Amino acid sequence: MPWFKVDDGLPSSRKVLGIPRRDRLAAIGLWTLGGAWSAKELQDGAVPSYMIVELGGTRRVAEALVTAGLWSRTSTGYSFVNWDEFQPTKADVVAAREKNAEKLRKWRRRNQEQNQEETGSVTGLQDGSDEVRNPAPVPSRPDPTSPPTGGEDVADRADVTELCELLADLVEENGSKRPAVTKASRDSARLLLDRDGRELDAAKRLVRWTQGDSFWQGNVLSMPTFRKQYDRLRLAANRQLEERRQSSPRTNTRDAELLAFATAADTSTPTRQEITR
Repeated sequence: MPWFKVDDGLPSSRKVLGIPRRDRLAAIGLWTLGGAWSAKELQDGAVPSYMIVELGGTRRVAEALVTAGLWSRTSTGYSFVNWDEFQPTKADVVAAREKNAEKLRKWRRRNQEQNQEETGSVTGLQDGSDEVRNPAPVPSRPDPTSPPTGGEDVADRADVTELCELLADLVEENGSKRPAVTKASRDSARLLLDRDGRELDAAKRLVRWTQGDSFWQGNVLSMPTFRKQYDRLRLAANRQLEERRQSSPRTNTRDAELLAFATAADTSTPTRQEITR
């Protein structure tokens, strides 16, 4: 991403002070926005007439920059004076991008070669040999990101569907557009339950708490977001319960139920607590 550079001596420069005060702020604002646009679009300082209007400028303000010697007129609009002396040119930016792209290609090649070497070391197929020297497989835990075994499809899982439909129902009840239960939603729910180790009942309670909270009900409108924010939501719910307990010495029945939820250990992190409505 190219940068448009502004000298810290700009406010006191002779050219800037030469702009009439009534136009000075607007002119330097247009100069700055025009420079940032030109740098981003790799225009080498050119600012077409249509962009003057788009950026909120006027012909009078643009002409003030010409009079001050900061811009010059062109057949299509205006151009910065001595752009290549102070700002990165298109050629500079393209060369830097090509250099970075080449570094990235070399990095990828090195990693690919390293991965191939490690694969050969693990399987025992080295030096062109077809003999497997260490045929014993390395035990590993099942990968929950892979499709379920036995031909089970995630769309057929009752727990996944139940969690997704609960969130959709509550979002709709709050007056928001009902989120579609898509494959991405089901995958997020499955990963929440399988890989993150969240219990279904705890997740359902947290969904209900989220959609009952004035802040979070407007920020958690999909299952991917719910999974991403799960720990943050859980901590906020715990904090709310603790504040309620401190403000009311006598715990009512509903708070007692919440307290019971709070003491249920999270299966993925035994020291953490789960609390929802």
